[in-house]
Amino acid sequence: MSEGHEAVNCDGRAQSWATRRLKPSSPRRGEPAVHMNDQMRRLSTPWSIAVERSIRISNSEFLPGVLLDPACGSGIHLAAMCLETGRVGLGIELDEEAGKFAAANMNRLLEKGNGPGRISNRILIGDGVDAEGALKTYHDSLEDSGISSTPPVSLLHIDPARPLDAQNHTLDEMAPPIGELLRSWVPHMNQDERGPALLLDLSPRLSRKQRGEIDAILNEVAPGAARTWEWLSQGGGRIDRLSVWVGPLASESSHRAIRMGQKTPLRTVEAGSTSPFISEKRGMPPSFDQWIVIVDPAVVEARLHDAWLTSFDAPEYNPIWQRASLRRPILVSDTPPPNSLLDDPFTVAVGRVCGHRLSSPDMENAPTVARAAERSGIGHLVLRCEVDPELHPKIQKRLNKALKGVEGERGFIVDVPVSRGDNWHVVHVTCIES
Repeated sequence: MSEGHEAVNCDGRAQSWATRRLKPSSPRRGEPAVHMNDQMRRLSTPWSIAVERSIRISNSEFLPGVLLDPACGSGIHLAAMCLETGRVGLGIELDEEAGKFAAANMNRLLEKGNGPGRISNRILIGDGVDAEGALKTYHDSLEDSGISSTPPVSLLHIDPARPLDAQNHTLDEMAPPIGELLRSWVPHMNQDERGPALLLDLSPRLSRKQRGEIDAILNEVAPGAARTWEWLSQGGGRIDRLSVWVGPLASESSHRAIRMGQKTPLRTVEAGSTSPFISEKRGMPPSFDQWIVIVDPAVVEARLHDAWLTSFDAPEYNPIWQRASLRRPILVSDTPPPNSLLDDPFTVAVGRVCGHRLSSPDMENAPTVARAAERSGIGHLVLRCEVDPELHPKIQKRLNKALKGVEGERGFIVDVPVSRGDNWHVVHVTCIES
């Protein structure tokens, strides 16, 4: 063992240790039971996403070698990659308890057996940036197990911890720093003319400037290697995952947006070039009987909104973008959207405008908002506008109570910014849902 690293076998001993410390449980409904403390549970990648990604990785052609995760956390993502690709996994974790839990989770999740591949999986406790020290520890550990080979690293998955305020931190504040990780490990990777196989998990709130800094690092460590930036949404009105796929893992497109279902992608949009997002500045809110479409933000953040709209092949549909919100970009049109757009997974909600309000729904005016919706023929009204996150469920509950027993259509309220010279104000628009 080299100084600074401890190798932990992914075997029954690791699982027995973990079970004595913390009984396994499912982090989310339908996921396999694993060992996680509270912090690990908060940071772990959902199993369905880890598996779906790993299936795509298994369909990529990259050189032989082990799969490396130098900030492996719970080991969930590493285990999924090993399962789907049939390759050996090497994880590194600075936190000793988390690393030992990761070894136990690898043992729980991987197929049982005593073959060389199965017993070659390792979790190292130590510094993920120290590539030379980690590789020496790993190879020494394999030799102690009777395995004489010294396999290279063929794929590097990086998902470093980051500060909660993702838009106001530097890349070096990631733990471990992403630049140091790549500069340390890429020279040790098995790679061909396509460059190294890299998957970088990043904060979905990373600013455009910070994404440019990531591109600059990749230009340095993997010059000329193809890369695909990917925005993934699970449909909750936010971007859940931002990642970069490099070298053999990249597609022919530079940008990709995915709307993920429970286990598989519902829709993918990708393109080799993107369009600038232009939201029209208007002094009036959408008029009564105009149509509003709330669009999943992943399409807009990926700058694939034009490619997405073009895919419907509906020349008679000519909407404008009237909101550049990260959470709720909207389209406004005089005519109903085509049926293909109504059914598209990237479409959050569609409705015909039937009311305007200047004040935001709150606990006091919720009954008044509900009565106005009832007069428009709405029997159930959903908040799709900015309100205090802590008050959102309470206001929604009060709206539901006020409309209980009312027969009518479904509807929603969305906030639309309108301009008055150099100033902006918000109009809350009520729509009857299509």
